[in-house]
Amino acid sequence: LPGEQAQVDWGHFGKIKIEGAERKLYGFVMTLSWARHIFLRFYVNQGTANFQRGHIDAFEHFGGFLTRELLYDNLKSVVLERIRKAIHFNPAILELAGHYRFKPVPVEPREPEQKGKVENGIKYVRSSFWPARTWKSLEDLNEQALKWCSQEAGERQWERNQKLTVLEAFEQEKRYLVPVPATPYV
Repeated sequence: LPGEQAQVDWGHFGKIKIEGAERKLYGFVMTLSWARHIFLRFYVNQGTANFQRGHIDAFEHFGGFLTRELLYDNLKSVVLERIRKAIHFNPAILELAGHYRFKPVPVEPREPEQKGKVENGIKYVRSSFWPARTWKSLEDLNEQALKWCSQEAGERQWERNQKLTVLEAFEQEKRYLVPVPATPYV
């Protein structure tokens, strides 16, 4: 349903040279499940701090709104331990979720199809944004990614109604989304 869920994942995008050193490059992707609006930002590691920054930047990209629940893999930034249905959440995700008032929902282990919208979003990034991409710096790459999210990815046809674009569907979804709190997350 509109405003109900977004899905989050990392994608690996090779390596980048920063000040002469080679670093792995990861794309943080959040996809709104109903409208299919995508947020993409690149980082040189998948640490908890970057994971949290990705969320905050995604909420800003979505106009200061978020969904009621966020669906994840069982990555360490979300799940520290899992025994069947018993989940020991990472305290950092619980703190972030408490501030922004969303429910973190990890999918079943080894069941990536349960978060197929973000998996397809990463495939779309790889096929539409990534090929033959050049950039001067990580900041330049992220500026290009934001522009792509709002232009090419946002202007594509919405799969539920070919007469609408993803951004038009997002405008319809906005009234169901949760506004971010007035106080910033530190």
